[in-house]
Amino acid sequence: MKMKKTLVSALLCAVFCAGLCVAMTACENNADDTSSQPSAVSASDRENNTLTELEIKVQEEEFQQQVQALSESYEEKGIKLEVTAEGDSIVYKCMFTVDLNDTKSKEELAEHLESKEFKTSIDSVLRSFKAQVPQTRSVIVRYIDVNGNVIASKEYK
Repeated sequence: MKMKKTLVSALLCAVFCAGLCVAMTACENNADDTSSQPSAVSASDRENNTLTELEIKVQEEEFQQQVQALSESYEEKGIKLEVTAEGDSIVYKCMFTVDLNDTKSKEELAEHLESKEFKTSIDSVLRSFKAQVPQTRSVIVRYIDVNGNVIASKEYK
């Protein structure tokens, strides 16, 4: 299935803008009340300090439920969203469940990562995460094709 250039741009912009806002809302709402928040983090990981504060934050149940709800709303459009942490970086994975078999769409994805508008959105997200978890050093955005290959990726510091 081919996606038109404008459709890819519109979907990606909507997915990430909505996703970033929803995810940050979860972080901001729980900033002062992390002790009572259920978490997917195991007790041994917490005790052994094997996870960073950011990794713990993105594994919180409420955060992941909001990300999952957002992802489900875009699945019918051929996009799945996943938000994780790798060390002190927040990672947004936009995974296509349909084949992007034209090179122009893949090129546009790479261009999208370089756009001023997208960078402005990401900078805002990074500032918000840093306000919640000061050790946060970057946001990584990855576009992944239907076969699991990274089409484009960029780290924003």
